Amino acid sequence: MKNNLVIRFLIRLAAFSLVLIAVDRLVGFALKKIYFNQRVGQFSQTTYAIDSARQDIMIFGSSRAVRHYSPTIISGISGLSCYDSGRDGLMIPYSTAIEEISLSRHIPKLILLDISPRELGIDKTKYEKLSILLPYCEEHQQFIKYIKEVSRYEPEKLFSKTYPYNSSAFILANNSLFSKSVEKDDNGYLPLRGAMTKPEVEDYIKRMTVRSKRIRQNTELAEAKAVNYLKQFLDNAAKNKIKTMVIISPTILNNAFYLDNQTLERDLIEKIAGEYPNVTFLDFSTDPRFNYHPEKFADVFHLNKQGSEEFSTIIAQQIKANL
Repeated sequence: MKNNLVIRFLIRLAAFSLVLIAVDRLVGFALKKIYFNQRVGQFSQTTYAIDSARQDIMIFGSSRAVRHYSPTIISGISGLSCYDSGRDGLMIPYSTAIEEISLSRHIPKLILLDISPRELGIDKTKYEKLSILLPYCEEHQQFIKYIKEVSRYEPEKLFSKTYPYNSSAFILANNSLFSKSVEKDDNGYLPLRGAMTKPEVEDYIKRMTVRSKRIRQNTELAEAKAVNYLKQFLDNAAKNKIKTMVIISPTILNNAFYLDNQTLERDLIEKIAGEYPNVTFLDFSTDPRFNYHPEKFADVFHLNKQGSEEFSTIIAQQIKANL
């Protein structure tokens, strides 16, 4: 009798598991179709960068890449096609992952990497955010090693077909239902509107000065794993003989990295870039054309449309002079 009960339980458990798997597959298939049919928004930009971008110039980086570089201006002056594959909130591990996969199908004439010293600092969120690559792992196995940075069990979790889209369901629904309200990017570029005021800059200086006195006692430390990702990014470009510009784009203050206790990381970026003959290092963080010009910044971290167009013109002229 007990054996019969156990068998019945196991049969029901197996049947329930099969139903769960079937539902997971069905819902996952639907989410995948919706995800890869996106035509506006951040997911469509990432998909394009991974699977389709074949421009002469490829831009990589975080939100400062997305907001600071206008491909239209760069193309107009340099005469080369350009795509901005930067992504808000993502840092050097993401840039390296996207570069690796894009170089496997297309070799551009020039790579621009916008990088901030904080990307080499100790910050686990830059790895947690690599979960954005989960929807692409089925087609691009190269991403598996990157998602292991999220957790060692991420590859096993991919058995679930809905799991890769768990964190994107709300954005997918919004982009699908209200696609007309989603701002259309210009080859990946999405400028910020509005401008800071002089009092806002003065307040920021006061806050950063107070903070600097507090954190100045802390020993500056770069994270070895992040440094290795930067080296991997530059190795990939060097292997393919691609001219590369490593750029620190403008900051509202001319001593921002000193106040933020990031001079070690900034100097390390310059040192590493200098080890590659195909790499040009450009630091605009102390450029007087942008420092203390609140009318050119949307916030303390990002240029606005006016500032980014001026900066894009400067970068385009650098490209034209050096290619």
